[in-house]
Amino acid sequence: MRKIAAMLLLFVAVAGVALAHGANSHRLMGTVKSLHEDQLTVTTTEGKEAVVRLTADTTYEQEAKPANRSALVEGARVSIQLDEDNKTAMKIKIGAAGHEH
Repeated sequence: MRKIAAMLLLFVAVAGVALAHGANSHRLMGTVKSLHEDQLTVTTTEGKEAVVRLTADTTYEQEAKPANRSALVEGARVSIQLDEDNKTAMKIKIGAAGHEH
């Protein structure tokens, strides 16, 4: 019985560490404001401005298919998975451009 309890406790501890590590990765949603070299500026859904760093490892997706960085046009809606630093884009899902004029 002690072995089962010890293994259960170990499993819970390992799962807790794994979940805590995964919680460090955040998502940012908004609209592309501008793109300059390795920086993407986004107007968030809360109306704030956020600057995200793009790297050679950043991946892009549009309509559930791989996309190119060139799809990041002003006004495009984006959902960005951030690295643990909350400043570097790991994956950007690109939606349609908004029609707000």
